[in-house]
Amino acid sequence: MSNKNSLVGANAPDWDEIDPDGSSSRLTQTNRPRSAKGLVNPEIELEPNELPHDKRFDRISVEPERKLRDECVHLTQKNETQSRPLVDCVNEWRDWYRGYEQSHIEFEKDGETVRAPLRNSYQPDYGKKDYAKLKDLERGAERHKDGSTTVMLTLTGSHVNANGEPRCIADHMRDVQGGYNAARKRIADVLSDYDWEYARVWEPHKDGYGHLHIAIFIFDSDPEITKSDFEPVMRSHVRNCKPAGYDPAHKPENAVSIGGDIENLGSYICEYIGTFGENPLERSIEEQIFYTTTWATGTQKVTFSNGAHELMKIEQFRRETGLKPEDRGSAEDESEHEEIDENTGWEAKAICTVNSRTPHYNDPTSGGVDMTAIDGSDTLDPPPERE
Repeated sequence: MSNKNSLVGANAPDWDEIDPDGSSSRLTQTNRPRSAKGLVNPEIELEPNELPHDKRFDRISVEPERKLRDECVHLTQKNETQSRPLVDCVNEWRDWYRGYEQSHIEFEKDGETVRAPLRNSYQPDYGKKDYAKLKDLERGAERHKDGSTTVMLTLTGSHVNANGEPRCIADHMRDVQGGYNAARKRIADVLSDYDWEYARVWEPHKDGYGHLHIAIFIFDSDPEITKSDFEPVMRSHVRNCKPAGYDPAHKPENAVSIGGDIENLGSYICEYIGTFGENPLERSIEEQIFYTTTWATGTQKVTFSNGAHELMKIEQFRRETGLKPEDRGSAEDESEHEEIDENTGWEAKAICTVNSRTPHYNDPTSGGVDMTAIDGSDTLDPPPERE
């Protein structure tokens, strides 16, 4: 018998929302003042029938101990902490995003106050920054004294569970992430004879599920590697990601691209930064489901290795100091340059959110992201066992 009905939230009891406790001491970029304080506009909330028919009432997660943002969990009448239906989580993300459009952060120095828009990683301008970083990384790699070669790996997993039904979308994403965590170590083994750095980018499928691209920059213009050398990486991902199968999705000839297979890598990758240049609330509902999933699980859409950050800093330094391309030396020449960002004396004093023309001030250091582990049920959405 199908377990589909056990995954839906249509008949779920009303929940007691778990509010963030503001325990973090760092400047918030992610937990702006809660939407529950009155920012929700019922007229622009999504209705279940606006989601794909197979996801209208699905819970976002049922994996026991899965950690989700507090906005995406509720306390049931049985005193269990469970995830909320996907449609509610999408509306929470949309409302969280809209809150940034009404908020700014205030800085103070010597009695003077200045304001700046409150930023988050889903805003179009942030996509432009990611694009600039990727292009800096690409340029920095190209200028290396030994040249560079690019490699792209793709990791994914089945969107269907062992019952032949759609997976809970947050559990699918974290399964793929778990496979990557293991595969990352195998990349180091394969490239042990080379210097290399990487960028990792999540991309949405057309149905809203996510998969990972890993862009690797090898500092050698002609490394002695082939696609088949990355088979241990793909095998490791498959072993550690239950819904991932080896053939055909993760066979190296299908999941690995090297060198000439990739042109203009920065632009290629940035096709996968969905908010690049566009308001995310105007993207397709499938992409909004993807953004909601990354937000709910605390998954960063774009990340870089430590060495990649250093290369990008050097390129940023060159651009900001006006150095011409023909005057540029190798990346190693300035690897010890000083940080260009210095403490200017401005102190973050408040986050101001304007609702119905009334400003509300919040402590800028009381944010952070509050995550709660759900009780879940390991029988509701079993991942398929692939080979």
